[in-house]
Amino acid sequence: MILRNIVPAFAFSALGLMMATGCGSSRSTTSSDFDINEYLQEAVTSDEFDASEESPYTADQYHGSYDRTFDLLHTELRVSFDWPKAQMKGDATLTLKPYFYASNQVTLDARGFDINRVEMVNADGGYSTLKYQYDQAKLKVNLGREYKRTEQFKLHIVYTAKPNELASGGSEAITDDKGLYFINPDGSEPGKPTQLWTQGETQSNSCWFPTFDQPNERATEEIYMTVDQKYVTLSNGILKSQTVNEDGTRTDHWVMDKPHAPYLVMMAVGEFAKVEDSWEGIPVDYYVDPKYAPHAKAIFGNTPEMLTFYSDVLGVKYPWSKYSQVVVEDFVSGAMENTTATVHYGGLHRTSRELLDETDEDIVAHEVFHQWFGDYVTCESWANIPLNEAFATYGEYLWKEYKYGREEADLHGYADLEEYLDESAGKQVKLIRFGYDDREDMFDSHSYSKGGRVLHMLRKLIGDEAFFAGLQKYLTDNALSDVEIHELRMAMEDVTGTDLNWFFNQWFLESGHPVLTVDYAQNESTGQWTVTIKQVQTNKNTPVYRLPLDIDVYVNGKAERQRVELTSREQEFVIDQPNPDWINVDAEKMILGIVKDNKPEAWYALQLKQGPLYMDRAEALTYFEEEAETNPEANTMIASAFKDPFWGIQEWALDSYILGPGLTDETLSEIKTLATEHRKSDVRVSALRNLGGMEDPAYAPVFRKALEDSSYRVVSVAMRELARLEPEEALAIAERYQGVDNISIMVGVLRIFASHGGPEKNGYFIQTLAEQDGFEQYLVIQSYGNFLARQDDFPTVLSGCQALADAAGNSSIWWMSQVAQGAIQEVIMNYEVLKESLDKSETSKSKELETNIAALESILENMDSN
Repeated sequence: MILRNIVPAFAFSALGLMMATGCGSSRSTTSSDFDINEYLQEAVTSDEFDASEESPYTADQYHGSYDRTFDLLHTELRVSFDWPKAQMKGDATLTLKPYFYASNQVTLDARGFDINRVEMVNADGGYSTLKYQYDQAKLKVNLGREYKRTEQFKLHIVYTAKPNELASGGSEAITDDKGLYFINPDGSEPGKPTQLWTQGETQSNSCWFPTFDQPNERATEEIYMTVDQKYVTLSNGILKSQTVNEDGTRTDHWVMDKPHAPYLVMMAVGEFAKVEDSWEGIPVDYYVDPKYAPHAKAIFGNTPEMLTFYSDVLGVKYPWSKYSQVVVEDFVSGAMENTTATVHYGGLHRTSRELLDETDEDIVAHEVFHQWFGDYVTCESWANIPLNEAFATYGEYLWKEYKYGREEADLHGYADLEEYLDESAGKQVKLIRFGYDDREDMFDSHSYSKGGRVLHMLRKLIGDEAFFAGLQKYLTDNALSDVEIHELRMAMEDVTGTDLNWFFNQWFLESGHPVLTVDYAQNESTGQWTVTIKQVQTNKNTPVYRLPLDIDVYVNGKAERQRVELTSREQEFVIDQPNPDWINVDAEKMILGIVKDNKPEAWYALQLKQGPLYMDRAEALTYFEEEAETNPEANTMIASAFKDPFWGIQEWALDSYILGPGLTDETLSEIKTLATEHRKSDVRVSALRNLGGMEDPAYAPVFRKALEDSSYRVVSVAMRELARLEPEEALAIAERYQGVDNISIMVGVLRIFASHGGPEKNGYFIQTLAEQDGFEQYLVIQSYGNFLARQDDFPTVLSGCQALADAAGNSSIWWMSQVAQGAIQEVIMNYEVLKESLDKSETSKSKELETNIAALESILENMDSN
């Protein structure tokens, strides 16, 4: 699973970059927003359990592994679909045996079914009716006699699944939990395909078949899907047969012959185009909307190379019979790593031109790595979900490092660090935590981003050879089974011969992170330098850390490295070098935490020039960024990074550079060149936005030239920056682009219409709002609110606010209503300000405004009541 919908209300302001540059990764890849002093003042105190007299290990507070009373060996499903009713007719045969203790009763997870029959399959193939109790969540079956753990039996259950009649649930990461989804089943939504797909994580597959919906269960499976012949089907494993039935339908038989967890079982049905690929003789196929078939290999084409790389680096060959990926409509998360058959959200549908701006290759890599970490070896409980998600997140880093180099990987890793630190300002919990309120709470930036960075620290601590040998042992020893965190630790200890309890305890089993200050002083008599490192974390649950780290001392441009270990609140390390060029603490930039390094400005200047890692130069840029408002020389240092060999540093420098009186002709020329000629659209976008900040008509030709760019993001930004200078010209350009089906262009058009369009643009906003969902709908709402706030025509305003309310009410994303309410409140505020500005004599106008305000407030009240 990958997070794509985590946009909490308090973080809306952080989405400005995406609004400015179009839809891409939700990660920040530019300068840090963290202020250490502000962070320390706002540090949270997090208690894992309530401070009560009750034991933290009671059933309502401690969420460990599920008890296994029976072992599910095999599931056979025969399913067909009632599309108009959005229901599934199911026929399930479960092969079971008691796990250890003899029993005459089995309880299955089965949510919201109509149960027609529950039977025992006899040795001769016949059936015997069984008694059962069913409460719409659990199916308790009386087996008729006691079975011992050496005895297998088969249950036959005939039922109807009705997912749309279930109460809505879900979380920030997975916005709905009804398991089985019928998309546009009656064809009533023009332009949207009719599809069916499933989403099992965490425990939602029991909404469409009876099972033990637990991550520590494991079984083989086969599914017979009966569908109209126009549809393509996909499931786990291999398609064994396709049979045309007498009624004209077709039954596809999919077989998964290796056991996997129930939440990883999947189905997808739709009029997909199947684009075939392969890897070492096994099918690697891509299922997409037919219009994206020509682009499928551009979207997913690196998949075979990923399978090779991960197989090689892990020392465990890809373990399954095939690997398929399908892109579906209205998916409730970013992607899901169902065994051999990953489901992706619709955003992966991109043309070759759109792929110039964003590929979502990180998502593809994340889900491929899950085939080992999550599918082949599965966490035994949701408390251990970092054993799935931290690894998949780190798999993104490993792929980038292999394919594109360490700087690309470190930029990605730095974004992970910031994502975790952002969450940690309001939430600090253990990575492995049994005291969660809801299992969905485990799908957060701790499990993903922090977990990935902890694995990176472990790698740097023990070395690459040991790290990957440990992963090989972990995967081999635990193949096709469920695991907890200690099994990873023991694999690493067995390989290295080193006790790692301390590392796992402080990083996986404790909350928080270190906050370090670093100071330097030179002894005048000896010439030696002393590096003083303090741990200043204030959260009472955060330990004093044991932190091995490297210090590089640069002399004549070359680094001499020494490893030290921080074990106390305050520690001094002596550098026996009287004349260092500069000193680099945590030279591998492996520490997960906040570091305030108080090195001299001259050292930071050398670090920006000589630092070998992306994160070295990023750290130096952060320093000069903080100084630039009051120190012109700091701004000059930022400009020097325009020539950095890595585009990520160039982008950061452009976003940080302050255009002003100190701007030289040479620097201006560099920015113009970067705006139109740099190979990365990210850099071109930042350069254009930098120039736009000057609002100087002299730069209009640069924006006009950028309108011819191959990148949609560049064109979008160029339109908006031109609108600052030539609004009528930009408005005409936006009108020409309003039919282009691209999120970056759509954002550009919306922003220009919001700032310069009249009531005649209201129809475009309403149409666009209806056509978008998810994060794209959020972008429309933001611009629409700005548009409505500057309209004088109240019927336009009223219809627009009602459209916002309706869209939010129909959205499956919990925070969309808050966004829409915020937009409507801004409109109301404008009317209230206008009312306050009226003279007392303007009573009729005042009453009209009161009536208008009341009408808008009524919309808000209806939103609250719904």
